[in-house]
Amino acid sequence: MESIWLLIVLLIFLVFILPLFVKYYVSYSPIQNSGMIVIKIGFIYISYFSFQLKANSVVIRSKKKRKQIEYKFNDPMIIFYEHFFNEIKQKVKIKKINIYSEIGTGDAFHSAILSSFVNIIYKIISAYVKNLKYSSSIMVNTNTSFNKKVLITSFYVKASMSLFDIFFCFFTSLFYEGKNKHVK
Repeated sequence: MESIWLLIVLLIFLVFILPLFVKYYVSYSPIQNSGMIVIKIGFIYISYFSFQLKANSVVIRSKKKRKQIEYKFNDPMIIFYEHFFNEIKQKVKIKKINIYSEIGTGDAFHSAILSSFVNIIYKIISAYVKNLKYSSSIMVNTNTSFNKKVLITSFYVKASMSLFDIFFCFFTSLFYEGKNKHVK
């Protein structure tokens, strides 16, 4: 009977220590002012929602619940997420990044110049990420549409981090938010 309890404790310990493989997919079209974010752990979809940017807020629409939430940029929840993201950014291990974009202005000359400029920006960002996270594999694919107006950008990120790191970042962000409430 004791060995079963020890196996359960060992299993819980391994779940907290072993890294989880998380896949992020972000797509945004500035022309239509709409985007989509998909978060997947292993084979399970965790979150799937669309978003729209406004002047001082972000509107998020859930696909399953059909509800719409608007977050202002000075909202305390946004401040919590910002600190949580900064904590997660230090702990995450990026395995693979794919960047896809399709660019077209309707004019072949302007489309080629803009596509080359965006490709250079992607390469600069790729070099910066590669310097921060050495084990990451980065692929950039920029397609130019010469005869139609289109601007689509997609990012696919495969990353891993342990469940313990997620909980640690969550609690430090809560502590940070609570500390800032007392300072003001």
